[in-house]
Amino acid sequence: MADVEVFIGDLSDGAFHYEGGDWNHNYPKRISEFFPKGYELFFSVLDDIYYNRVEGRQTDWGSHTCPMYPNEIFALLEDYYKRDMENSKVQELFEFVKQLDPYRQYGLVACEMT
Repeated sequence: MADVEVFIGDLSDGAFHYEGGDWNHNYPKRISEFFPKGYELFFSVLDDIYYNRVEGRQTDWGSHTCPMYPNEIFALLEDYYKRDMENSKVQELFEFVKQLDPYRQYGLVACEMT
């Protein structure tokens, strides 16, 4: 299996097309670090999409993108990382999300990295 990662992407990236695209590298430009425990979170995000707990879709052969506001990203991560809140990488991720524009959507991207 390929490496998988989760990150926050810029939905205003002109090369990214949420509605369509050619499925070759069609994911928003990464603006965050890769998330801690990305392998496990990748499958959790896919489950959330497929069970309609979050809006999202496959946008690339190996990527799924969820348009989310920072408070939605924060809530999803808070639930996922509830046992790892003392981890410094998790704390850095939460600080990054807190600094995002609260009135703008970003892409939560679950992506296979080849």
